[in-house]
Formats: sequence, C-alpha cells, structure tokens
Amino acid sequence: MKVLLTGAAGQLVQAIFNRLHKKCEIHQLDIHPIKVKDHHEYICGDILDRDLLWESMRGMDAVIHTGEFPQQLPADPHQRDQLLLELGTRGAHELCKIAVDAGVKRVVFGSTLEMFSSYSDDKRINEQTKPQPTPEMAQLSPYLSERATRIAAQNYRVSMAVLRLGRLVDEREVLGQKPDLMWLDYRDAARAFDVALDLDASNEIRWEARWMLYHICADIDNPKYLINAAQGIKFRPRHNFTEHWRRVGKGGRA
Repeated sequence: MKVLLTGAAGQLVQAIFNRLHKKCEIHQLDIHPIKVKDHHEYICGDILDRDLLWESMRGMDAVIHTGEFPQQLPADPHQRDQLLLELGTRGAHELCKIAVDAGVKRVVFGSTLEMFSSYSDDKRINEQTKPQPTPEMAQLSPYLSERATRIAAQNYRVSMAVLRLGRLVDEREVLGQKPDLMWLDYRDAARAFDVALDLDASNEIRWEARWMLYHICADIDNPKYLINAAQGIKFRPRHNFTEHWRRVGKGGRA
C-alpha cells in the first residue's frame, strides 16, 4: 500500500513511520527536509501548496494527515492564528478534495480531544458529546478540519476516519509528573493510525458510514474520555500510565 504521510518532521509522524514502514510504501510530505529510508520518499512542501499536494497524491492508496501544526510557527500572534486558520479551512478542504480527485479511497485525519477540555473532569466524553472548542486556534483549527472531512464524506465515495487524539507524551519521559486524564503515548497514537488505515468504508451508501470518528487516549480506570468506539475497531493502547496513577493513589481521575 502506498501512503502519503503529512508532517514528516514531527515526533508523531516518526512514530507512525516506525510502525508502518515495513508494510507500506511511505511518501512523507513536510516543510522541513529529512532523510528517509529504503524505498520511501520525502517531499518538501506543505498542504497549502495545491499543485504540490496534487503531485504528492497521485498514485496513493491512502493518506494519513496527522493534523499536527508546523514545528516553526510565526512569532507574531496574528500571523500564527492566520496560518492555523488557513490550515484548518483551506488546507483541510484542499487535502480532502485533491485526495478524491486523485482516486484515494482512504483518508485518516488527526484531530484533538483538547476541544473538550472545558468540560469538568466528572463528565464522561464520547463521540456523541458536543465539542466546545475555545476561540484559540489550537482548538478551533482542528475542529474546522473535522468539518472538511465530514463534507467530503457527504459528497464523495471516500472513507474518512477522524482520530481525536489526547495529549501526546512519551510514557517513559513523564514519570513523576501529575498524570493527565487526556494523556496518550506517541506509540499508541501511531497504533491508532495503523488500525484506522485498515478501515475502508468508501463503498458505503450512507455517508454517515463513510465518516468515522474515534476518541484516542490511554485506557485508564474511571476515565473522562471514553474510547469504546476505538476499541470496537481493535485499538488497544499498551501505554496506560499505570505506574503514574498508582503513585498518586488514583485509578483514573486526579
């Protein structure tokens, strides 16, 4: 399977690459140059370059868009917000539309659980809970991107899987810190993208079946963020911060 993977320089994408590179031919698209291995390809650019995006999509079987922002954002707050807004609107719409035009049948889109952070910790959050993104672009941009994937699934025979990821950390590097109900290890995030990549609902008649939404975070006792839907597609996180919660004497909630 040929897979276009966006955001090649990020830690999340590296974890995805490490998981998929032996079974997929990975074409990585990122604005920062990197070295790639074996038969894999690196493309320097970003999703706001429509012509480059089209050339990158041709011949692909699937697309993984992690949704992570560029590592180097403008220092000016207005310029930074403008870029994030453009990525969440024009960038997301172009990526979905060009994927369809190029004949791609599977798209996996990364989003965030941060849009539920305003809910109190005694609230249980699942895919039916209404998002409450703040005006901050770090939350609003992914929320708008989700709308683009939904529109694409409504209008085209393309499989759209949206993964709302928790706060990405490395379980080995946060020992001793206060545990977080939204934590998600990078390796488990990569596992979720791997699982979602196997989903193909492009032939479904109902658009609701073509648009799939999953919450992805660690599997802890008494959680705030429920991952039952993801478990239904065989997502099983292996890094659940058990030792972190044990140290604070809690099974789930702080």
